[in-house]
This record gives sequence, structure tokens and C-alpha cells, in this order.
Amino acid sequence: MSLVVGIDSSTQSCTVEIRDQISGELIGRGQAPHPATHPPISEQNPIAWWDALVLAFDEACKQKIVNKNLITALAVDSQCHGLVTLDINCNPVRPAKLWNDTSSAKQSEELVANKSSAFWIDSVGSNLGPSFTITKIAWLRENEPENFEKTKKFLLPHDYLTFRLTGNFVTDRAGASCTGYYSPQKSKWNFDLLSLVDKDRNWTNQLPVVKNPNEIGGVITSEAAKVLGLSDSVIVGPGTGDQFASSLGLGISEGDVVFGLGTSGVIFTVTNTHITDKLGWFNGMADASGRFMPIAVTLNATKITDWAARILNCDLHELDKLALDSEVKSNNMTLVSYFDGERTPNYPYARGVLAGIDNDQSRENFARMSYEGVLLGLIKAFKHLTNLGITTNKRIIVTGGGARGSAYPQILSDLLGREVITLDVEESSARGACVLAAAIATKTPVADVAYKWSPKEKSIFKPKQKVDLALLLQKYEKLSNFREMDRVSN
Repeated sequence: MSLVVGIDSSTQSCTVEIRDQISGELIGRGQAPHPATHPPISEQNPIAWWDALVLAFDEACKQKIVNKNLITALAVDSQCHGLVTLDINCNPVRPAKLWNDTSSAKQSEELVANKSSAFWIDSVGSNLGPSFTITKIAWLRENEPENFEKTKKFLLPHDYLTFRLTGNFVTDRAGASCTGYYSPQKSKWNFDLLSLVDKDRNWTNQLPVVKNPNEIGGVITSEAAKVLGLSDSVIVGPGTGDQFASSLGLGISEGDVVFGLGTSGVIFTVTNTHITDKLGWFNGMADASGRFMPIAVTLNATKITDWAARILNCDLHELDKLALDSEVKSNNMTLVSYFDGERTPNYPYARGVLAGIDNDQSRENFARMSYEGVLLGLIKAFKHLTNLGITTNKRIIVTGGGARGSAYPQILSDLLGREVITLDVEESSARGACVLAAAIATKTPVADVAYKWSPKEKSIFKPKQKVDLALLLQKYEKLSNFREMDRVSN
């Protein structure tokens, strides 16, 4: 038996899975927390990610007393978009700015105004928002010029962890698509875009090498091998972003649509051709298997239902039950859940808006409103995805923390009037990282391994309550345009 390791370094924690290289059978899983973040300024020390990786790997190996000599390959996925800055000695210059750090909203607006939304969409497949790495680089140059000058390598989070494992500066085309200076269509860095941030810097040697999905990112260093207790012959994949790894872990194909409900809300599918969304709602990313992934991300998802549970002084299980016991009426409350600002649409200074409060409302209505407030924004994106001509008639899949209860998938089914499923997979991103590791270990196309390891259906949800979705979206649309309570920009 040979084993592979998948490492998922998310915003909140690091999860490590060890799987059989051929069958994909789970052998062990470990997890370790990351430091808490506090958006809209969201930062973490990259060294903490490495420390969590070591702890999570050790825990995974203890579950079944894993023979580490059987491990042949590993791969890392991590949160997308973030900015890691390394100095001449390859040490972090400052804490990494994460995907949900919106302090670069001003720089984002300036970069778009300097050209146009259409220019950025044509150049990199996406309209810029403050999550994109290029805006964080612009922020660094403007606000911390000394740190900007000290920086010799600009990396994504998974690039940093792959560097700690291999000593190589590499990335993948999917992760590179999250930066705002990589063309998914042309499969190369666009240094002219970075020149808009600093025209005097030589950017060509300050970015990682972009690898294809089945290319090896490197061989583990003797130092990393010693820390992890591995053979120094273990190979390492180029890694990817967490949403791209999740797609592999779920085994999705063209026509499937995934609603990912975690800290953020995500909706994505895979396509064989690049899609350009001129409105900029969907980012036209490359994926981790050689295809493309239209993806839209909202900043506020399960944190909203966590908030609702605190307000109602109940746990999430009771909140689920309350929401499902609510009777759907046309005068129920409406929530726009822009608590930490919003990315899709791009309202970085927004706050949440609640309307329709009267004496007829109940705890049940309040609970259901919190779920609908998360889902309606994603459903707007789903409808836009269909309008782009993308096939969306196959499976509707709910993943993430929101898939662990019944309320999110059931209410989504009610709202769409379609069957919704969850899959028998606990950690789709870590599983997807294992797919990447198995692909390079066996020299098999990534998509083939993902298909072979496709998880089975776990639960099926069919519509139970008739919902006037058009009316709900109409009310939601009016409230989402309410800007009078937005935060003051920096």
C-alpha cells in the first residue's frame, strides 16, 4: 500500500488527510487551529500555518498509527487570494493579508478606475475587488513602503506552504487566477498589470513559477522531511486554492453547481472553455485539473446563522429546527447579510440590512430569515450563471459547514424548486488535495483521479414549501441597494 497526504490550510484551521494512493480510502485525519481573524482587517502570520500543518499531520498519523514510509506524495491547498511577502532571507516581511481583508478597497477602486472593469475582465477574467492579491500589493506599497521594498517574493498562501515543504517557489494556474495579474486564457503572468502598481520594479523574478496540474512542484527538503518524519524522496504537487481543491474532492463535472457554505459563500461549476462575465459577478478562473471554473464568492455565509443563533440564544441544531418550522409568508422578514461588507456584488463598506419587522414575526421566522439572507445572494449569482449560457441542469450540491444541518439544503431546495443533495464527504478541500497528490504519484490526469474518487450521495432534499422566489428576490434587490448605513471608507 502507498499513501498520499492532502493538506487544507483554510482561514480557520489546517486539516490534513492521509489516503490510500489508489482507492482514495481515508486512513487518517488531523486538524489544528489557525489564529482568529477579525475582518475587515484580516491577517495571519504565515509561520502559524506551518506550525498548524505540523500539528495536524502528527494528529492524522496517530489515528491508525500510519507507517510514514508508505507516504509517496503530498499536496497543499489553501485559502485563495491572500498575500504572503517574503524578504531576501525568505522570511515573512509582515503578517499575510487574507482573502477577506477588505482594507485594500481604495486601491481596488483606483486600479479599476485607472483602466476599467472591462479591461480587467478581459485581462484576467475577473473584475477586481479588494480580495484580489494585486490590490493588497498596491495597499502595501502605499501604506507600508518600507515593507514593500523589503519584499523579494510575492506569494499566495499555498505557495508559501509548498515553499516550506520543497524550497521551491511554485504555484498552479488556478491559484494564479486569484491574483489579478495572471491570464487564465493565455496561461501566463501579466507583468504589465503589476507595473500599474510599481512601474520601476522588476517583477519577473518575484513571482512563483506556474505549474500545470500534473507537474511536480518539487521534492521534500531534508529539513521538512525531518520535521514531519517522512522519507526525503516524497514528491510535492504545485498545490492550489481551497475552492479548486474542493471541486476535485467533490468530483464535479460540467453541469453540476456547487453552493459552498462556510465562512464565505461560494457558487461554482466547471467548464471546458473559458467564460467571460462582463458584469464581473463570476470570476473566470482556471481550475486545478486543466479546465476552467466560473466562481462567485460572497463574504458572509454561516457566520450569519451563527449570529442568529446567538441572538435567539440557541444552538445551531435548534436554529435549524426553528427555520424549518417557519411558515413561508409573503410578509416575512428579509435580510441582506452584508455584515462584513460584500464581495459579490462589490460593496466593501456595506453593512447588513433587515426589513419587514412587525408583531407577526416569530422566532421561527427570524431563524428562516437568517438562512434566506445568506442564500438569496447566492441564488442571484446562480441565475446570472445560467444567463451566461452555462449549463446548470445537473446536480445542485451543498457543501461546507452549512451542509452539516438540514436547514440550508432544504431551504435552498424550497427557493430553487429543485432537488438539492449533499455528498458523503467531510472535508472536500483536503480530499481534493489528496487527489492532486495521488495524480502526481501515479502519473494519472487529475480529472481522472477526481472522477474515480467521486463521493456518494449522502442526503437528498426535495422542495417542501412553495416559495415566491421572484417576490423574495425583488425585496432582496431593493434592500441590497440600500447604502445609507454603509461604513465610512478609509
